[in-house]
Amino acid sequence: MNLSGLGKYCSFVLVVQLLFCFSLAHAEDNYVNTVNIIQGQTRLMPYPGVTRVSIGHPDIANAQPTGPDEILLTGLKAGVTDLRIWKSNGQQRRYLLKVVDNSWVQILEVANIVLADVEGVNAREENGIIFIEGRILREQDIVIISDMKKKLSKEMNSGTVVFNVITPKVSLQAMILLDVQVVEVRRDDLMNVGVDWAASAPGPFYELLGEAHGVLDFDKYASFFGFGFEEGTTNPLTEIGSTINLLQTKGIARVLAQPKLVTKSGSKAKFLAGGEVPIPIRGTDGELTVEFKQVGVILDFEPIADPDGFISTKINVEVSAVDDSVEVLGIPGFISRKTSMEMNTQTGQTMVISGMLQAEDSKSISKVPGLGSIPIIGELFKSRDFQQKSTELVIFVTPYFVDPDSKRNKDMLDYSKKLSQDAEQDMKFSIFD
Repeated sequence: MNLSGLGKYCSFVLVVQLLFCFSLAHAEDNYVNTVNIIQGQTRLMPYPGVTRVSIGHPDIANAQPTGPDEILLTGLKAGVTDLRIWKSNGQQRRYLLKVVDNSWVQILEVANIVLADVEGVNAREENGIIFIEGRILREQDIVIISDMKKKLSKEMNSGTVVFNVITPKVSLQAMILLDVQVVEVRRDDLMNVGVDWAASAPGPFYELLGEAHGVLDFDKYASFFGFGFEEGTTNPLTEIGSTINLLQTKGIARVLAQPKLVTKSGSKAKFLAGGEVPIPIRGTDGELTVEFKQVGVILDFEPIADPDGFISTKINVEVSAVDDSVEVLGIPGFISRKTSMEMNTQTGQTMVISGMLQAEDSKSISKVPGLGSIPIIGELFKSRDFQQKSTELVIFVTPYFVDPDSKRNKDMLDYSKKLSQDAEQDMKFSIFD
């Protein structure tokens, strides 16, 4: 074949290819619509006046009229085929029938199970493609979404799964207000007014404190402790095993501290009402250093909130003081009462920690000078006074969810402003000073 004949042959082949591509494009345009069906499932397609149907690839799908107005389609395996439909008036139409792989069904079921406890993220299916989308609202959900994305990497590369989940750059945790009251009461006076902690719970213990009707009026005495109960707040009273009549007698208790601490969920809050005592320490090289020991009321809190409104709080409490009766090399001793616990409450519920006891015994002797010192006979001219003092530390902890716009936070701001104004007023000149 010479060059001229070869050129004519190539031109002929090119024309045939162009005509073939044109016929395919024209055939694609002849499709009335696209019909999707899932592999292994059936679908009824409404079609009034249908008389006959035909499938291009019977191994991909099956189609048959079930009556004069509908067609039953069955997906056999994933693929694309041609669907022709004839009507009673002789009109013929062509549809593009797509059978979608059903592997996404299991993926969607598993995704919905995993995302059931994840707020702000959901999974949906569209044309056989799984879309996992939304915005992560909680920090603990980031790990779940990352692990899920890693396990579905193969499906993401094939286009079966599409991830569109937004992870916030700044994680926001709930803000928690801890309303704390540290009260020291004289235990002997408690016995006189009818408070008897259950002997079945020796040592430090804690219980829930709520409304107690018929024993004491909390609304009347709430201001003494600095906390109250709002309307709509649930205050369950658990079985403490004691009859509470603590506040009916005045003068048996004193408030050691009543801080209001605000921290975010998962962070720590600390409070110290007291001071620091310097303690000299001599090292092995003879160098003298000074360490400071904190004394007073020391509170450490670590609250963690969950989506259901419960607040789990780790609490460390220490009440200490200098003991002048004990001294070694000029360094004083310390009297301490400590406890650690973890409590679960809902917002607005009050927890009571008690059982931290301290006892002091003392004896005083009075005698007539001279006569009281005579052996045997002197006993007639002297008297002894034995005293026993027992105190109990009671701590009330009430956690609340707060935000800048909450009523409780605004009340605290108003109270702080009032204190500031009162302080400024007290500093002004007055002729009565």
